[in-house]
Amino acid sequence: MAGPQAISEPRFDVLSYPRHAVTTGIVVDAEYDTQGLTERIDQAEFPVPLHLGYSAMEGVSPEVVEQYKAIAESAGQELDTTMLISDNMELRASVLASGMGMIHAPDTEAAHASLDLMLDPQSHSDERFYSSPLYSDFTYEDVIRTLCPAGEINVVGFVGRTGAGKSTTINRLLDMLSEIDGRRGGKFELDSFFLKSRKERKAWLSEPCISDEERARRGNVSAWWDFDRALETLDRIREGEHVHLEGLYDMEQDGEKVGVMDIDPGSGGYTVFVEGTTLLMPVMCPAIDSFIYLNTHDHARTQALLERNLRHGYTEQESRERKELTDAAETHDHMSRELRAARFAKGRLTVIDNTDRSDRVKLLPPYIPEI
Repeated sequence: MAGPQAISEPRFDVLSYPRHAVTTGIVVDAEYDTQGLTERIDQAEFPVPLHLGYSAMEGVSPEVVEQYKAIAESAGQELDTTMLISDNMELRASVLASGMGMIHAPDTEAAHASLDLMLDPQSHSDERFYSSPLYSDFTYEDVIRTLCPAGEINVVGFVGRTGAGKSTTINRLLDMLSEIDGRRGGKFELDSFFLKSRKERKAWLSEPCISDEERARRGNVSAWWDFDRALETLDRIREGEHVHLEGLYDMEQDGEKVGVMDIDPGSGGYTVFVEGTTLLMPVMCPAIDSFIYLNTHDHARTQALLERNLRHGYTEQESRERKELTDAAETHDHMSRELRAARFAKGRLTVIDNTDRSDRVKLLPPYIPEI
């Protein structure tokens, strides 16, 4: 398979995939000439029908989404499986709330590039998954056989928004790993390398009598991890060394520094599943052999985080506030558009959807969405 195209900076940005993680229709709504785009959509060879192509809706009122709904229904589609390509960012809130996905493409060139991604994902990824049609269902065994070569020490990075289900998915993979040719693996949680416990960090962030500059530095969440120690530990594992660490951050123990990591790769091959929201940062990228972005629609993430936070004693309002702060930090810092675009350009990226939280996942285009 040929490698991905050389892409320095994609002009478009995928804001979100549709709620049902399948695109069966595309609406093009933009001020620029869309005739060539709609012709491509009509002629596309695709495992699902992409035959919607309308343009130049006016206004940003709720009626616009109702028009999209009417368009989709007239073609036998649903908004939950429809993608909007548009240059109008003011549509964003109402479109995403409706269940549609959205790609922001500011000009015709960007719109065509976004269609390249949707219609020919294999040209943008060197991962073997993309020899299969988009939106295919994959089992966890499929994921293991594709991304976890037997007989090698391999590092697979699991990236995803907080609450996407990274830990649950990795645990399922580990449960199945030994059943496939006796393979072995372990989980490496990057959050284990937080420098401070939850209580220490809260006191550190709210400490009085510090300068605005220092407060801003402490508020930069990228400074909360001990990346040097994490990278050193990964290097030791790659060398086949048995690693046993204590006094690590443990979210399940109220964020106290009581966690333990014990990984013994041995000599017969081992897959290290590295979990974290900061793996896209340049300091971590070189340590990862391949990346999986775990997409989960925002509606499902909100519910998962609410259940988690209620278990830890937070109220529903506090949970929503925590999610809002976390989402903002991820969007503007360690999952910024620049980092997502850089990962897209370099390949080694598989995007799968976990919204249904079932024993199967869906293959999505190889681009990390904003939300």
